[in-house]
Amino acid sequence: MLVDPAGPDKPWRPFHPPDWTFSQARPYTVAVAPSREDTRILIFATALVVVAGVLVAVVLLLATGRGGSPTRHANFEAGAAKDIKRSLKEGGPYYVPDPFGGNRSIMFALEDGKVVALSTVLPGTENCRIQIKNSGKSFVDCHGQRHTTEELARYVTIVDPRQDGNDILLVNLRKLEPAPAG
Repeated sequence: MLVDPAGPDKPWRPFHPPDWTFSQARPYTVAVAPSREDTRILIFATALVVVAGVLVAVVLLLATGRGGSPTRHANFEAGAAKDIKRSLKEGGPYYVPDPFGGNRSIMFALEDGKVVALSTVLPGTENCRIQIKNSGKSFVDCHGQRHTTEELARYVTIVDPRQDGNDILLVNLRKLEPAPAG
């Protein structure tokens, strides 16, 4: 038999809502000291998480094949030669930051129908940068003077033929050639 909370002697009434409030709610204030087994479990779980993190880092490094960045500039694949040339014909010259994180950034442009990789540093200076202005119609140096592609130094470019027909444009950042007009 169910008993009504209103009193122990009264039978439960089916439509009487129960009173769920407590007359005096007291907080639980008794502290329990951790046992040695709890400490062991926490240390084991922490060590397991650290080992799992190291394992994930190792797997990511192996999967990407990169344990570090190159220490010196080398040839880099700029992309498919056909696509770069088409992009330059349609949209004009464009800027590519140094792929190795240094200060050898590139401006790709067309010169007499050929793709050239121009240096962003004005010839004869160390830090006067060339920028592409007017939606790719002009190259402007740090003094505001306009230049043509023939007045700018360039990196050696090589087209690497592939069997599938997608020839790759390679840029040699170690070989800076002087400007043809200079």
